[in-house]
Amino acid sequence: MKKLLSLLLTVMIIAGTLSLGIITGCAETAATPSGDVQVTVATTAALYAHAYNGEDTEAWVKWYEKDDKMYFFMPTATNADTIEIYNAFTTDAVLNGVTIPSGNSADVNYKEDTQYSVSVNGKDYSLIIMRSSAEGAMFINNPSDFDGMNLWDYLTEDKSNDAKATGAILDDEGNIDNTSVKKIKGRGNTSWDADKKGFNVTYEDAVEIGSMQKCKKFSLISNFQDASLTRNRLLYDLADEIGVPYASDSRFVEFYVNGEYLGNYQACEKVDVGKNTLMPDIDDEDYLNYLDDTQKNFEFVCEIDSNPDSDDFTVKAGNGNNLTMKAPELEKGETGYAKVQSFIKSKYDLMFKRMTENHELVDGYIDIESLAQVYLINELGKNWDAGAGSFFLVYKPDEDGKYKFYASPVWDYDNSLGNAQGVEGDLDRLGIDDYEEPTGWFAKHKNGYRGPNFLKEAVANCDALNEMIPKVWFEQFVPAIEKKLNGESLNNTELYSSDVYLNYLTKSAKMNFIRWDIVQEPQWIADHTQLKKCHATYKYNDEGNIIDLVYSQDKSYTSYDKYVFEAEYQYMIDWTNSRVAWMSSQYIDDYKPLSTVKGDADLDGVVSVMDATEIQLHLASLTTMSDYAIALADVDEDNVMSVMDATEIQLFLAQMVDEL
Repeated sequence: MKKLLSLLLTVMIIAGTLSLGIITGCAETAATPSGDVQVTVATTAALYAHAYNGEDTEAWVKWYEKDDKMYFFMPTATNADTIEIYNAFTTDAVLNGVTIPSGNSADVNYKEDTQYSVSVNGKDYSLIIMRSSAEGAMFINNPSDFDGMNLWDYLTEDKSNDAKATGAILDDEGNIDNTSVKKIKGRGNTSWDADKKGFNVTYEDAVEIGSMQKCKKFSLISNFQDASLTRNRLLYDLADEIGVPYASDSRFVEFYVNGEYLGNYQACEKVDVGKNTLMPDIDDEDYLNYLDDTQKNFEFVCEIDSNPDSDDFTVKAGNGNNLTMKAPELEKGETGYAKVQSFIKSKYDLMFKRMTENHELVDGYIDIESLAQVYLINELGKNWDAGAGSFFLVYKPDEDGKYKFYASPVWDYDNSLGNAQGVEGDLDRLGIDDYEEPTGWFAKHKNGYRGPNFLKEAVANCDALNEMIPKVWFEQFVPAIEKKLNGESLNNTELYSSDVYLNYLTKSAKMNFIRWDIVQEPQWIADHTQLKKCHATYKYNDEGNIIDLVYSQDKSYTSYDKYVFEAEYQYMIDWTNSRVAWMSSQYIDDYKPLSTVKGDADLDGVVSVMDATEIQLHLASLTTMSDYAIALADVDEDNVMSVMDATEIQLFLAQMVDEL
């Protein structure tokens, strides 16, 4: 006798519906099993499929009707040949020659994407069983009556509605985690107006989704307006690859609520602080030490936010920027509310002033490398909200204990990488007529929504940032794109190769776009049917550093099928590579390759009299050398760069010493 079943159902059928009760079943016979189990979810009569071969009580999938056909949208872990079907109708069901008694289950042989006939409850149905390719699946179940609504209708009626739930997390190999859901509620601004909505999910304990590090809080991104389903994921992973602080890890998952399939989602670490979150080293209560005068600074996380919720803890900066606080989150009237607000405003205002006045010690107020990284992520993507919204800053101590801002984490890029048309009036005012193309600048010109645009002002006024940008581009971005994204079948790094993303998504996207129609012709989506691709062939020195490139753009267009996932995905990849090529052509003249030559103080790849001069200028505080350049300049290896090193270089050039 097969395993005892404990499903998401009940066999207490009253007037065609199921209600809470006891369910028992045996797949091979109608015999009474050896025990029974209290069910966890009540739902309407239907056929249900077990998500995999284990005995889980949560991972069951209800069949779904679309265009007069019934579908089972199954996770990757589902057996590829045999599927266990449970019959919750009052009559026997016959599927592919197998009779499934009412209130029982049976194993049915099947082939993916093959149409079968089902007879049940006096009706004949056409059924197609589809199987995903995604990295995992998330099941969230709560059978309660929410004021006459089921869980999905209740959650989607109002973004503020939340609920507890049981659930299951299933990876692509069939490993299961049944940690309960502490809270699920809606998320998003524009995306919340779509039928396919996003959610934030908090688990009772830290869980692992598809080999991600364990975390308690996740955002489920619907990617409803991105037909490639990949733009957010690619830029998050790229940020992680190049070392942007707190870059959110994520996985593609199938999402189910009370057994109903809701599509392909991107499960990513939610922007939050504390143990088992994206920012585990940030203390949400650090401000209390400031309030009781035991420390002069405290850690905080803020977002330049164009549309804060009415109950958000916000700070109005001196420049007009609206800062929505992610940590700490205080309520009006709470102890220290005004004092914390004042502190955050003072720190932000001072940092912004130092940055825009091109202060020589600006790196003491904001980390320039992270700022360059996040600027380039936004510029690469031509992200519509670049620097104006969904732009995060973290204030915390650096490795030397000095508090300053870091540009991080990255967030919200579905309207990037050639996806968006933009707003015609805004583009006209900016003088931009090539927003949809992979050429031309955008982030450095984008205006702010409330107050100035942070990235625009930074690029326009901060020399340290503009000196850092080409270095970060050629030493971090280009290698990541060339070696990782354009590599072959690479998924053991933060950034995967493009074929791996496609493999994870191909079958999942097919399911998703049956469940949800592909978005067609909204005002903000660009045309993805043709592209003049750009190309860059890089030249390298003996040390493997880029020193030059040959740039070209096709004279004719490459065509792409409209509203076809594979074509939409390839367009996004080609647009991204074209954008990288164009940006490289713009930055190459300002780039000094990273050198490994001992004595190369100016990092131009050779030792010359200019290196001795660079050392002397730095020692006289007339220029600033990086820590890396100082290490190369320390030719006498006494761990201190001094005038003796400049003298040693001069002696070497005069051939008075044989080597450095």
